[in-house]
Amino acid sequence: MKIRDIMTTKVVTARPDETIKEVILRLRTNKISGLPVVNSSNKIVGVFSESDVMMALPDILNDADAIPLIDIKELTDNSVRMVMSEPRYTVSPDADVKEAARIMLEKYVHRLPVIENEELIGLVSLGDVLKALSR
Repeated sequence: MKIRDIMTTKVVTARPDETIKEVILRLRTNKISGLPVVNSSNKIVGVFSESDVMMALPDILNDADAIPLIDIKELTDNSVRMVMSEPRYTVSPDADVKEAARIMLEKYVHRLPVIENEELIGLVSLGDVLKALSR
């Protein structure tokens, strides 16, 4: 089975100049934990996830009482560009589902942008891959 058979084609994306606050709201609205960041040509320039935001905050789990709310507000007013990670792993629509599973397991990623001719055409999640492999 190929990635194109299981990928999501209506991908929720962000632009690098959007605020973190705007994109976090988009994540919540769409019940997702991360998304690709694309430029005006629909080329992937980054990946934004809840984990990226958490990494940018001070040690929120250990020092929650010491974190001023203003710091969190200032962080979320910044652009996504500030906290997005590089799109290290992508997959072709013609790749086998098992190849995507291997990448996800070896690299500890939950989603892979699907790229064709350097353009984002879809997204495949760990759930998509597991569902396909269980058929």
